[in-house]
Parts: sequence; C-alpha cells; structure tokens
Amino acid sequence: MKEYDVITSGYVSMDHIIKIASPAKIGFTSLVTNKNNSQIQYGGCSVNIAYALCRLGKKSLPVLRVGGDYESNGFKKFLEDGGVPLDGISVLEDEITSICYLLQDNNNDHITIFYPGSMDGKFAGEMDDALFENAKLGVITVASRQDNEVFFRKCREYNVPVVFGMKDDFDAFPEEFLKELLTGSRIIFTNEVERGIIEELYGFKDITELFEIGEVDIIVTTMGKDGSICYERTKDGVKIEQIGICPVEHVVDATGSGDSYMAGFLYGYLNGETPKECCVMGSVLSWFVLQKEGCCTNLPAEDSFLEKYRQVKKGGQS
Repeated sequence: MKEYDVITSGYVSMDHIIKIASPAKIGFTSLVTNKNNSQIQYGGCSVNIAYALCRLGKKSLPVLRVGGDYESNGFKKFLEDGGVPLDGISVLEDEITSICYLLQDNNNDHITIFYPGSMDGKFAGEMDDALFENAKLGVITVASRQDNEVFFRKCREYNVPVVFGMKDDFDAFPEEFLKELLTGSRIIFTNEVERGIIEELYGFKDITELFEIGEVDIIVTTMGKDGSICYERTKDGVKIEQIGICPVEHVVDATGSGDSYMAGFLYGYLNGETPKECCVMGSVLSWFVLQKEGCCTNLPAEDSFLEKYRQVKKGGQS
C-alpha cells in the first residue's frame, strides 16, 4: 500500500507568462517585453506545491486530469524529472491540458486568462481510494467545485487532515462549500483580502473567531513585503506570531510565490517544526522562487533550502 506525505487538489496549468510594457486597456495595444512569452511554464497551485515538496524530499502527489497532449507538451517529463509520482494523474485523450495566460504589466499587476480543458468540472468523477488511505495531509487549492468536493469528501472519509489554500473565487468555492472547508480544515492559508472575506462571511471582528466554530488549528495570513501572521490554537488560547520576509534584492517573477510559501510551511510541519518556524521556511522557499521566471524554475533541493534557512536563522531575519 502506497503512502504519501501530501496529496494535492487543484488546477494544473500550462502557463504562458506575457509581460507587457504598460497596463492593458481596451482599445490600446500593449507591447510584449519578454521574447519567451510562448514558452510553457508548468504550474497550477496543486502542481507547484507537490513539485516543491518532492524537490525537498517529501512524497507529494497531485490528483488531476491532463489532456492527450500530456506527453507532447513536456508536462509528463517535467513531473518525472522532479520526482513527482504520477499515480494521481488520469488522461483525457480527446481534451487538452489546461492552459493559462498570465499578463503581467510594468506595475507587477496581473491579468489571468484560463482555459480549463481537461480540468473542467464536467469531467469530475470519483477518485481512487488508494490515494487517500495512507496520506498524511490533503491540500485543497483552487479547482472546479466538483473536483474539490470529491477530494474533500475523500479526505474526510479517510481522516486525512485538510490544508486549505483560500482563494477569492466563488465559482470554485461557493459560500456553502467554502464554509465547509473553513470549518473542516486543519490549516488555512489566506492573504489579507481573503482574510477580510472570511471575516465578512461570518460577521467576525477577527479571523481568530474561526477557532471557536471549526477544526482549524493554524491560520496563516501572508502580507506581501510585510511578511506573515500565524495564529495557532493552543490550550492557553490563541498564540499570535508575526514573521518577517526573507528579503530578495530583485524580484523577477512573483508567480507561484504563495504556493512555494505553503510548500515550505508544510515541509516544516511534516518535520515537526513549530508553526512560527514553518512560516520562516515558507518565506525561505519563496525567496528562491521570486528570483526566476516560472513557478517551479528555481525550486531548490533540500540541502540548498536548508542551507539558506540556516543563514536566515543565523542572521535573525525571521
């Protein structure tokens, strides 16, 4: 029987990063500034997290569907080269793998254009029980509602603790399902906007009120250059820690940095680190990703990651 440290649910994406010289406007032409705009960057939140964890020596498996172009577009080889198990992948020969066009302007603002292809919710179906039977964590990121509902139900059925990467996408997470995830997850990641959505959804004064109605033990809110805040349920009440960033001299591409933060955090969590140290590890892994174009291009192996982590700790940057 196979065992996995982490299984992930979410869209796969063949990303095309298109950098433009000025913000896109209707009726105006925007000049593209990167000549590699047609090059595929393999990604999607669930793939980014699984790939990063595999690079760090964990056994992490994405549960997803790909199209008949799975091999010809290089995605299969990409996963194999990263040591990512293929057990959770099913192929739809008459569809193509999901494609995403990421437009990034000179202000570092993004427009995302996405074709779901093989990950369209109309293709959702049952998932293999064997994937869940011995999984330590199940990560839910943005995907079709149908796929995530099946994944969440399977995690509950096999007592797999759920990690939820919050997204303000109400097609993927309609209110009723969102509330199920928020009360049924063990760890929740949000940014500041998403935290506000949760507080408004429940009428909370503060997101820590979620500890009173759900199963969550840890809530992490990322705040860009201001670092992150970690809220932890303890027997003595809610413990709050603020964690700084791992400074990057020159940010090349912020795409995928949130996913790498989650992966770094989960690496620490699986290794028994405190939530604060898990956040530091998340920041360190993001440090690598921010310096190269593409979500997975600059992901380090475990030894390089730990070396940078030790440097950060020695320098007191956290």
